Amino acid sequence: MGDVLSVEPRECGANSAVAEVSWGSGSYTVEDSANVTLTNTPTAWLASGLALAMSKGSPLHIAGAVDPVALAGAGKAQDLLASWWPDTIHKVDVVSDVAPVPGPDGRGVGCFFSGGLDSFYSAIKNQDEITHLIHVYGFDIFLNAEAYYAKVIEGLREAAAEMGKALIEIRTNIRFLHEKRWGGWDMGHGVAMAHMAHLLSGHLYKVLVPASDHVSSLQPYPTHPELDPLWSSSAVEIVYDGLEATRVDKARLVKDSAAAMKHMRVCFWNREDRQNCGRCEKCVRTMVNMRIAGAGDRCVAFPPVDPVTLLPRVALNDSHRAYVRENLSALREAGLDDPDLEAALVRALNRGPLENLRGQLSWKWEIAKQAGHAARNRVRG
Repeated sequence: MGDVLSVEPRECGANSAVAEVSWGSGSYTVEDSANVTLTNTPTAWLASGLALAMSKGSPLHIAGAVDPVALAGAGKAQDLLASWWPDTIHKVDVVSDVAPVPGPDGRGVGCFFSGGLDSFYSAIKNQDEITHLIHVYGFDIFLNAEAYYAKVIEGLREAAAEMGKALIEIRTNIRFLHEKRWGGWDMGHGVAMAHMAHLLSGHLYKVLVPASDHVSSLQPYPTHPELDPLWSSSAVEIVYDGLEATRVDKARLVKDSAAAMKHMRVCFWNREDRQNCGRCEKCVRTMVNMRIAGAGDRCVAFPPVDPVTLLPRVALNDSHRAYVRENLSALREAGLDDPDLEAALVRALNRGPLENLRGQLSWKWEIAKQAGHAARNRVRG
């Protein structure tokens, strides 16, 4: 059992949330700010604090009173996470005072909104219910990529306005804490979204987390339909949304949205000169989604390049191959006459070791060429 991991919310301005996270001889100050007021309660720090404590095998102490519904859900979340990763995740005690944290009347419904295909799908599908879109600077855009963020947020503001939704803009440094202490950002981003949802409890009674997986490909992951609702509280319900749709299904829904076709952003790179590079795996994957959905020419958010010519140059891991299989199945099920794309997808799935090595080398060369753009912005400072 490690040292106690302590989370202490600090006094701050109405549009800010600050907490000191400490363990043994180490500490880190998490700072959030927004264009709306934030509710800096101890409950808002439970999910992130618990994830860090479980990874260290340390009891968690949260200064102040935590909502009992949130505490009960966190206990179930511990059981689930420990069953998924028993070798690295350990159940721990949570020490805090307990008191309900109800939210005010007249609140709305929010949806996390990176500008990607998943978030556009959830925003459009639930447009009659959603009142606010939530973009967090510091999640997938690094804090020192300021010029890139300025370009992205301008597009997202336009998209939100076109969809008639208020855009909540949050800035946070919480990613650095989770990257260094809980298995990287893949492990930390789910609890970080729960953290943001509770900070917004003064404005929202429900928050949607856009699904990144289809029901047919679900596996243990730190944002998951079984896990995300467990981070809810008396004040905020957290919902995993979009499990029913493949990426091609999502592309078919969003293709009629002018905002999505112009402002979609899925790129791994933080480049100041491009919204989407059109070359990374996620860009190529999404361009294929759009082509199968019949929106290849309509989606001007991507460069006018043929994804067929790019597939051989994309490095593929097992997760990426699952998306290739999904695209191939969607192409065939739709009965589309696109032999070039079908052949390229089949070749990608059937790559031998040498071809895969070529793809990896091509991808590394692409990384080298990007060095003056994205690599500079990926440095954490």
